[in-house]
Amino acid sequence: MGERGLPRMKEVRIRFRKIGRAKYISHLDLTRTMTRALRRAGIPIWYTEGFNRHPYVTFASPLSLGFEGLCESMDIRLVQDMPMEELVAVLNSAMPEGLEVYAADQPVMKAREIAFARYRLTFTGDIEKIPDFLAQDSIIAEKRSKKGVVRQIDLKTYLEKSDIHIDSEKTELEITLPCSSSETVNPMLIAAAYSDYVFKNNTKKAFCDVSRLDLMNSQGCSFK
Repeated sequence: MGERGLPRMKEVRIRFRKIGRAKYISHLDLTRTMTRALRRAGIPIWYTEGFNRHPYVTFASPLSLGFEGLCESMDIRLVQDMPMEELVAVLNSAMPEGLEVYAADQPVMKAREIAFARYRLTFTGDIEKIPDFLAQDSIIAEKRSKKGVVRQIDLKTYLEKSDIHIDSEKTELEITLPCSSSETVNPMLIAAAYSDYVFKNNTKKAFCDVSRLDLMNSQGCSFK
């Protein structure tokens, strides 16, 4: 027990994947889903104080609806010690399809340290124009802030440092974009810019699936 008879709490960062149909779960529903899974699994989690007590659950950099996530994290507090391997196993037994826990440990970094996100954009449909699209001198997109302010940004800056894999059926683009409280660039801006480029050239429609591969701090180290 801690001070004044309160239980000692242990901070735990749960790492999980959000794939398949689970990518259509909103962040609010994800919070509810994870809370139910923690209860079903019997995880000894800490509940907040006050009139409306609820399990302490926080997420780093919530994922956009429709994106797959291979590096997602959820922080909880345990009021009893528990082997991390056991926590992973019992929590997975309570998870719905598409949500998979792959690790759990004590947090190393703070969520506010996240500065960048690594994404994989998979283009299908009309992908023949992608080389021409990327060869443009500039690729201007309109970015809207949380306050509704619209400004133009040049996506070319980020695309110049991307990795491209092309085959006959799809094109995969891996790119690192800002992802912090002060500046965030949504990868769908790139997908929308290519879609507009294809439409402008009177060709078939293009489609894009997005997966978040990693979260990193300002030095490029993976979020832990």
